Amino acid sequence: MAGEQPTKPQHIWCSAAITKKMEDVLVGFICNQAQSSVGISEYVIYLSTIGGSPFCAVNLYNFIKSIPQKTTVYNMGNVFSAGVPFFLGFQNRIGVPDCSFMIHQTTLPRSALPEQFNVFDIDTQKASLLATDVKTQKIIQKETASKGTKSLTLSAIKKAFQNTTTYTATEAQKYGFIDRVELPKLPETGVIYLTDQYLATLPG
Repeated sequence: MAGEQPTKPQHIWCSAAITKKMEDVLVGFICNQAQSSVGISEYVIYLSTIGGSPFCAVNLYNFIKSIPQKTTVYNMGNVFSAGVPFFLGFQNRIGVPDCSFMIHQTTLPRSALPEQFNVFDIDTQKASLLATDVKTQKIIQKETASKGTKSLTLSAIKKAFQNTTTYTATEAQKYGFIDRVELPKLPETGVIYLTDQYLATLPG
């Protein structure tokens, strides 16, 4: 219709650890675009990450699931740990040749505990770790079930967590982490770069 703004895909290169700052920057960028006159039809993210905060990963998973635009993600080499639930929030999931995924039990930095702590503090963190493991395992089971040729049961995912398991591109496609293996062609212009180096320049 006359007067409507044209829509276009937004390409984002994301090679950053999953942190609160990374979450805030990505969510803020997408929300700001939604409030502007820029019409975005699809978000295409080229992801490579060693992981990071499992709590931020679950937040990002739910955020990506909630936005109205079409979403596509590429594993550009490695998507590890907390990067996996974030990756699984996208509608279309693709891996480059020889990409890999790695999952393991949830870990927390030592700074999560106070300098002086008691049994209650330990039990609280233990419960938090277990709850995050269960939540992440359910995301993996739910999001891979309809895409793979071989389903992962919750018990199989729990065992994979305990053993720290890496899936190759072939295995990732079989188990439903990705729809297909394909090398993307990035556009020459209009790519937003979200990297650890860029995030380090931001306050906070």
